[in-house]
Amino acid sequence: MNIVTRVLAFLLLLKGLLSCNPSAEQKKEEAKSMTTFVYDLTQPAETYVLPKELKEISGVAFYAENQLLCVQDEDGEVFVYDLAQQKITESHRFGPRGDYEGIEKIGDEIYVLRSDGALFNFKLGNKETREIETGLPGKNDVEGLTYDFSTKRLWLAVKEASKKAVKDDDKVIFSFDLKSRRVFTERELKAKQFDQVGLKGKNWKDFKPSDIASHPKTGELYLLSSAGHRLVIFSAGGVPLKNIDLDPKLFRQPEGICFNPEGTLYISSEGDGKDGYILKFDPLKEADN
Repeated sequence: MNIVTRVLAFLLLLKGLLSCNPSAEQKKEEAKSMTTFVYDLTQPAETYVLPKELKEISGVAFYAENQLLCVQDEDGEVFVYDLAQQKITESHRFGPRGDYEGIEKIGDEIYVLRSDGALFNFKLGNKETREIETGLPGKNDVEGLTYDFSTKRLWLAVKEASKKAVKDDDKVIFSFDLKSRRVFTERELKAKQFDQVGLKGKNWKDFKPSDIASHPKTGELYLLSSAGHRLVIFSAGGVPLKNIDLDPKLFRQPEGICFNPEGTLYISSEGDGKDGYILKFDPLKEADN
């Protein structure tokens, strides 16, 4: 083997070793790529005070750029709220008066959740509405609705679960397959799982989910509780990551949560005797490690 061949062989070996043992800078970049989005929930980027039609706003969902779908918990009507114009630009009546709690958009189809677990499906401007019975076990008080792209199911967060669904102080998230019309127990939330994020005792008992949202970039689940003013974040695999106390002065009665495709977070609060409103939170820039 001549000297040139030996040098080339050495360089190839060195390249292989470096690729197996990444530098500190490479590790730093990899860690950054796995960093989840974070938000400063004490400093909203915008506050949108809602008109009287949405005083009792109970659910929000992304509709289009600068537009959110809103539902309130007393009447079967959906509203399109334009964030730029700060006004309702469209409305659609889909059903009678009832306790409507969650809303989600999949393609051009809209789904509204009633507290007993029934779903109402329609398209804006189309008079036809389908009522879908989900067949949840027992009698449940259901308030949260989101769509999970990995399972291709609607996920339903339960505020108060039937004893047929959970034991003791456990909580549950169901999922509903729109094609097979089957319901699944997607997440069993057991009290001991949450010790690691400091959610236990009275705080755990007071944690009663009012809405749920799936982060469009990380797949993490954001579970909002108006009772106890709390937000709990899970990994896509269901591991509790964060337990955040929400300031009741800022979040008067937080009932709805959603994201736009870029990861901007919106949380809506009922009026509680005053105007309803939506808070906007932009994702913070990743901090240097």
